[in-house]
This record gives sequence, C-alpha cells and structure tokens, in this order.
Amino acid sequence: MSITKKFVLFATVCLGLAIFVLPLSGCSKQSKTSGNSLADKTLTIGVCANHEPMSYTDSKQNVKGFEIDLGNAIAKKLGVNPFWINTSWNSIFDRMNKNKYDCVISSVTRTSSRKDNFCLSDSYFTNNIVIVAKNGQEEASDQNKTLENIQDKKIGIVVNSGGAGTAKAHLNHSDVQKYNTIDHAFEALKNNSVDYLLIDESEAVYFSKKYPNKYQIVSKPVASEQYVIVCRKNNKRLTNQINHALRQIKQDGTYENLTMKWFGQNMSPAQ
Repeated sequence: MSITKKFVLFATVCLGLAIFVLPLSGCSKQSKTSGNSLADKTLTIGVCANHEPMSYTDSKQNVKGFEIDLGNAIAKKLGVNPFWINTSWNSIFDRMNKNKYDCVISSVTRTSSRKDNFCLSDSYFTNNIVIVAKNGQEEASDQNKTLENIQDKKIGIVVNSGGAGTAKAHLNHSDVQKYNTIDHAFEALKNNSVDYLLIDESEAVYFSKKYPNKYQIVSKPVASEQYVIVCRKNNKRLTNQINHALRQIKQDGTYENLTMKWFGQNMSPAQ
C-alpha cells in the first residue's frame, strides 16, 4: 500500500475516542514486528493534542506544535515516515500497549512509576513552571515572585498540567481556578478573574509572543520537570533508536531551530 501526498482524516477530538492521522509519503508493505517497530518504514506516534504550543489542533483539525515538529524530525533521522494518532489522554498509554502506535510524544513527565512501567527516552524538554501576570501588573524588572508570595491570591491553572501539580503540592489555600485549556486560563487573567497563572514556561513564552505587551513572566522557575518519549516496556530497541535521533537533533541545530520557531528563543534541550 502506498499513500503519496494525501491526508488521511478519520476524525479528531482529543477528548473523545476519535483519532486523526497526519499525511504519509510511502507506506511499506512490510509489517511491523515485535522486534522492529520501524519495519513498515513508519513511526506511529500517539498524542493528545490539546497542549498549545507543544501539540494542538488547528482550525482544520490538523495537529501542530513543537512536539509534532520534533517527532517529525526524529522520524526523518530514523529514515521513516511519521504517522500521528490524536487520542484521549485517559487512554493514551493503554492504546500504546495494545499496539495502536509505537510511542507517545505528548508532554509526558518522567516519573518513577512510568519508569517502572514503560521504556522512557532521554529528556527532550525541560518544563519549567512559572508565575504569569498581566503586563503592567508588576514592575517590569520584577521576576522574583515565589509561591509564598501568591498564597493568598486567586491562581489560575490548566488541568492535568505541571502548574496544576505544582499548585496542588505547594499552595495551601483552595482559591485555585481550574481551566480546561490554556486559552481559557489567559482569558481569565485578562478579565481579572484570577490574579496570576501558574503555568508551563513554554506556554508563558509562547503566549507572551502571541499577544505582545499583554502578559509577563514574574518569577524564576518555581518547579521543573522533564518531558520524555514513552515506548512499551518491551521495546528498548525503539527507545535506543529514538535516543540516537534525539542526540543528533540536539547536536546539529535542529532542536534550537524548532525552539526559535515556536518560542522565539532558544529553549535549550534537557540534559
């Protein structure tokens, strides 16, 4: 079977059970095997594309974002075609274990539990958590807010995010407003429904660039976590192949170029 310069569209809602597949350019007849996930010349990747700018869907329901570009670059280094499946976060790992895709690239944090249950790649992104305010709310030079400083303030977070985990672990009050998307969180800050956002630095940098002079980061990182690519526990071979591609991408300037594209600055790769 071969598919050349065509889009394959089944459906695309991350919160539902539908899936969306990006274009392929030449799909081999050779089948995948348990020992070689790339035997069919494709790297099939699961993603829950609701985390702008890391991965999200545009108005035509195509998946886009830093992680999409990174996954495509990894596939290129491996000499195969990327094949993306947009799926529900609640079932993303279960579907991988059922061989629906080879790996997951979806802002997955390295944890001891995941290390026990999956093969995890080297870190591909350091996700810092920062505090964001409306522009002009604080002195322009003030980037020294701490979690202690905002204990008695209304704080906005995005569900299932690093900011949400940080708020749960470190904020002692209950005045934390939860939003399903980062757009809704920034809208709440704009409308003074919250005093600050506790969010991923990638989102803060991206939205500050998207809406110039509207928002400002007012803290140094208050927490940090590492994003990794997840493979099945028995798929060490693919993890090693991905790690080799990641090292090449970091060394040849591809990674820096992608961060400049999405964030307007060099977000150095995690070591």
